[in-house]
Amino acid sequence: MSDALAPLEDFRITHPKEIGNVLRQLMKRKDFLTVECSNRPHRIVTRILDVDQNAGFFIYDGSSEQIYNRSLLESDENYFSATQDGVRVQFVSGRPEPHEFEGAFAFRAPLPASLYRMQRREFFRVGTPLMDIYRCTASLPDRGQVAFDIYDLSFNGVGLRSKDPTLGALLIGTELSKAVLDCRKMGKLETDLKITYLHNIRGHNDPIYHFGCRFERFPKSKEADLQRMITYLELARRGRSN
Repeated sequence: MSDALAPLEDFRITHPKEIGNVLRQLMKRKDFLTVECSNRPHRIVTRILDVDQNAGFFIYDGSSEQIYNRSLLESDENYFSATQDGVRVQFVSGRPEPHEFEGAFAFRAPLPASLYRMQRREFFRVGTPLMDIYRCTASLPDRGQVAFDIYDLSFNGVGLRSKDPTLGALLIGTELSKAVLDCRKMGKLETDLKITYLHNIRGHNDPIYHFGCRFERFPKSKEADLQRMITYLELARRGRSN
């Protein structure tokens, strides 16, 4: 899990006081976090209950499902993800201990050594049609051509989705080379992509993986075509809203 976050180095916070401040903000606002354990495909939704900077730990709420609690207690690394004012917060914490907080079961875990705070997008993303789905094909070194649905598009990247569990195992930082964005009657664009965000937006039994991808080496000669596509999609969206 820690290795998967390595490509996000530009967004990494390492100063303990800053990390504590971010966690306390999440606690004070009662923001929800998802926690995934590294040893099993189990996930819970939780809230931070307390942060003790001096002692080096924080406390977060347990699950009503004991099997999930046991999985987290047996996992050496647990991945946390939250959204704070539209900014993505991600970090990994070590094995927690069972803890009682105000009479209820909770977890006590060491403060993370680093925390990743993904800043707001530089450009807004506009959604693609739901009925006439746009497709993306790309190449991976170890498996050849792969395919995705295009979910949204912006001037600096694209959102892709797939139900393929083998694609859900891709790491953040993976490059999708020679990706072709097929936008139907709007035409096609070819560029390299880098995965900067990956999340299963549905349950483990019926997954849908969302990939946030950044354009890599996007050809300047195609920038006008990209702008035309985005303008068309935004006008279509406004038309549907009206």
